[in-house]
Amino acid sequence: MHDRSCDQTWSAQISRIFYRIRQFLRGFGAQVTAQEWAVVQAWLSPPEQALFLRMPSDAQHHSLEVLRTLALKAPVPGELGVAALLHDAGKVAARDAGAYLGLWMRGPIVIIEALTPTLLDELGSPVPSGSLRYALYVQREHPAIGAEWARQAGASELSCWLIEHHQDKQVCGSIAQQTLLARLQWADGRN
Repeated sequence: MHDRSCDQTWSAQISRIFYRIRQFLRGFGAQVTAQEWAVVQAWLSPPEQALFLRMPSDAQHHSLEVLRTLALKAPVPGELGVAALLHDAGKVAARDAGAYLGLWMRGPIVIIEALTPTLLDELGSPVPSGSLRYALYVQREHPAIGAEWARQAGASELSCWLIEHHQDKQVCGSIAQQTLLARLQWADGRN
């Protein structure tokens, strides 16, 4: 007898892979326009803007799309807007250490993560270096790294909490926190 749940799981993984391929193609050559920069300036303080500027242009564009998607659905509270713009800032830690975690690598890493979630944990190393192992570690830990950087830039505790948990499947928090986190994850998942 054929197990339909396996087909659904496999179908979901294939769908996620194609989604990531489309995301890669959108990010390739993405640039932040003057109009988009005005949006960033309206949402972020100067230290937060400096953190945003450290991200590669495809990540900046992605973050702006997350914010835009949120705004299409409902008004965006300030803390959620900051988190939308800075949720992937921690990925810059790889570049800071000399490891490559650019657009060409992030797509395949996300596909590997979708197919074998524990593999990145096994291969990653928290020792800052220019190695692939450190890049894999940053891919997994960028929410915590980014939350700490946002905290240092003066972001609110709620924004930092949202950044830190933006990839978590189950989180303990207030109903308000969980509601905002669900919105951020929903918008991130569509971009």
